[in-house]
Amino acid sequence: MEEHDLTKNPSSAAPGEYAAHGSYRRPEPDKMAVLSKTYGVSIFFRRWAAWMIDFILIVFGYGGLVYFAAEQAAAVGTPNMGMVFGIFLMGSFCYYLLLEGLTGYTLGKFVLRIQVVNGEGRPPGMVKSLIRTLIYLVDTNPLLFWGLPAGICVLATPKKQRLGDMAASTYVVKVRDLRAVGRKKTGIFVGAIILMTIASVVFAVSVISSLVTQIVKPEVFVSKDDQFAVTAPWNWSRDDTMNEDADISIQNKLAEKYSIVLSEPKSDFDSSMTLQKYNQIIQDHIESGLTNPQSGSTSDIVVNGYPAIEFTLKGEVEDTPIMYNVTTIETPSHYHQVLAWTYASRYGRAEQELRKIRDSFREVKR
Repeated sequence: MEEHDLTKNPSSAAPGEYAAHGSYRRPEPDKMAVLSKTYGVSIFFRRWAAWMIDFILIVFGYGGLVYFAAEQAAAVGTPNMGMVFGIFLMGSFCYYLLLEGLTGYTLGKFVLRIQVVNGEGRPPGMVKSLIRTLIYLVDTNPLLFWGLPAGICVLATPKKQRLGDMAASTYVVKVRDLRAVGRKKTGIFVGAIILMTIASVVFAVSVISSLVTQIVKPEVFVSKDDQFAVTAPWNWSRDDTMNEDADISIQNKLAEKYSIVLSEPKSDFDSSMTLQKYNQIIQDHIESGLTNPQSGSTSDIVVNGYPAIEFTLKGEVEDTPIMYNVTTIETPSHYHQVLAWTYASRYGRAEQELRKIRDSFREVKR
């Protein structure tokens, strides 16, 4: 009976008795937890500096995609913004998930000679890294008090862990403090991080190049009758509500730049009509719709082999100063007007782009 009671209350037995028979083993202490307790405030500064390096890398490495997405969204709508911004977030997420999970390093941590490890001093693996990375969104989010929750946790906890470390049972330790066995494996980890970084850069460059090619590629806008076309940068979009009579109506809404093409068959005019007379009719018509119109220079030019006349015109529309660049073009069958405008204060910056769109005017080859 005494033996039976003793089995149900092992605390009353001598520990050596159970250890000798293999029935009981004292758990091995979490060595990285013990090591982490020896760190002072310096580990916080190392972690913060490593985070800053990673933050700058991600922002400048993927920030261009967000910028392109913002302009593209203004031109063609929100879905494209979501797609590109989603790729940006996924790339940032995978940066931490893969590198820390497989090697324990990010570029910042590698530079600062610190490493994410499990309790045994090895890279944490994908599951623990997933937990850490998900909680990055809460405690290290730069939009959430610039990552202060993580900093406070590292400074306040005995093991210098942020929330993600506590949830995943991971630690960030100095590489030099890892035990000798760990140091032998460091070369493998360093090689792995170098290979993964190279692969990531190659992959990122290919993805970014593909996206930029898709986004930045100029777009061809064809007239309603499929006879004429102009080419505009990727951030221009069609907007047929600007002028119902226009054959082509395009805009860059974000930059407040607009252009329309109106075409009229020569058969609508008598035989005495010339390009010069047509140009004067168009100029008079535009001036009649402006307050305080001011005519600029007029010049004879050639657009894709067609004779043309260009003039500028400044005036006010609802008390807003607007600058117009107008070109009348004569083709064998039509007279055309390519009318572009923006705010007068922005015309100097937009002039070259507006003229480039005008110079792309051409007949569509069938």
